[in-house]
Amino acid sequence: MLEGMGGLAVMEVKIKTLTPLWTGGVETGKVDRIHETGILGSLRWWMEVLVRGMGDQVNDPTSDERSGFDAEKYQKSQATDERQRLRDAGLGDVSQIFGATGWKRRFRLTVSEENLEWQPSIPLKITPPDRTRGWFLNPGWLGTLTLTLQGDSETLAKLHALLRFMEAWGSLGARPQLGYGAFRIIDIKDPPPAACYAVYGDRPPSDQPDLRTFTFFKLRFTPKTATWWHTVPGIRELRTRRDSWTELEKLTEQGMVPTTPALKNYLRYHQQWSSPSLPHWLFGTIRQGERLRSKVAFSWAYRPENTEEWEIRGWMYLPQDRNGRTFQREILSAFQDKLGQPQAWLKALGLQDTDYRAAKLILPPAQKPWQTHSISEVQALLQNSLTGEQL
Repeated sequence: MLEGMGGLAVMEVKIKTLTPLWTGGVETGKVDRIHETGILGSLRWWMEVLVRGMGDQVNDPTSDERSGFDAEKYQKSQATDERQRLRDAGLGDVSQIFGATGWKRRFRLTVSEENLEWQPSIPLKITPPDRTRGWFLNPGWLGTLTLTLQGDSETLAKLHALLRFMEAWGSLGARPQLGYGAFRIIDIKDPPPAACYAVYGDRPPSDQPDLRTFTFFKLRFTPKTATWWHTVPGIRELRTRRDSWTELEKLTEQGMVPTTPALKNYLRYHQQWSSPSLPHWLFGTIRQGERLRSKVAFSWAYRPENTEEWEIRGWMYLPQDRNGRTFQREILSAFQDKLGQPQAWLKALGLQDTDYRAAKLILPPAQKPWQTHSISEVQALLQNSLTGEQL
């Protein structure tokens, strides 16, 4: 490991985007550069998901219930372990690393942009044929970049494990619900050993994102032709718009296709939901002052290196709140019916059985997807991401 200023260690992580990276910017709808705050936000969100999954309580840092560092409680703590003294002072494990009121973040992040391109050059509006309103996909950054993290060895070890998990199943930056942020780690310069996350107890899942309430999915398929994406609902309708079609062709040359709208449309609108409030709760909505975040995320289709396969990944989680319990049985049935088999996914993309050679769907972390999992099951998923075994 490299030694940085003040005895701190430095970890350099070089990544390649698989789908566009979005980190926000000064202008609405445009990322003028890679903003570290957008990277930090996604790192913290996923660490909160992991720590809750290990049975700990993590308060929403934006809520009125968020905690801060209490110096008096720290001094009075009888704990001999520094981590526990900080917990006694009001800092959970996530806040110890990412900061809270009265406590600085324990690492510094800088981003070096390398060979990044702004793609596509115009926003794409993808409207499936049965819809009057579609999805706007603004341009994001594509290419390679290096994340340089400076901090103590213990902190970097946890961040190393976090990034490995995000590489396998999560996303970097904002707008994962629109398919942004899938990435691959090219190299980690002198990485510390990745630290496994500790089990904190048997606290049940809460109404916040908790790894035990997540089901991840990964579809791999091998199309017979390079133009398979011409059939995707919402994309095929853009053939009459030369500017948009040209941008789509550029994206496919780089190994990515914006399939997210077709899959979301298929799941949200090709299902007879019992109540209009259910899809609003599950897929998110902004209306009449109400803002709900989507609990379902699909990446774009992307092509891993040195293969003819394409891949789509994502996740769904069911918070253990009143709505989650009320809607759970219906949601599980819908997901199993619409997305339980690889053929269903490909049908949603406009592909027939004769259009692809092979297809495989995996739904970790357990044998029973779309349900709450045990801590041991999510531990196994974390361990697989550390060793590179992606099931």
